[in-house]
Amino acid sequence: MAKVELAIPFDKMSGKLDGNSTIYATTRYGKTVFSHYPKHKDPKSLSARQRELNANFGQISKQTKLEMSDPERRAYWQTLFDKQQPRQYATLRGFIIAQLNKENQ
Repeated sequence: MAKVELAIPFDKMSGKLDGNSTIYATTRYGKTVFSHYPKHKDPKSLSARQRELNANFGQISKQTKLEMSDPERRAYWQTLFDKQQPRQYATLRGFIIAQLNKENQ
């Protein structure tokens, strides 16, 4: 993102530039920032494969939460996490999600 010092007209600006704009202005950390609105896909436009992947990830996320809440299972996953050579995953949660995803494929 380009950083520009804005002159007086834009100093305290926020919101849309006009009614049909895809760009908005906001203040973050004392600086005025212009950005595009995020693009969210319409759930109806997703393919069957995308819906399947989303449902699978939701199921794996719930299973990961259960695995991390059980002390014995968490210890098991922690030992596997610590044995990674070279370290591919930064967090235990990410490691568990990846392993469960591999098992489900």
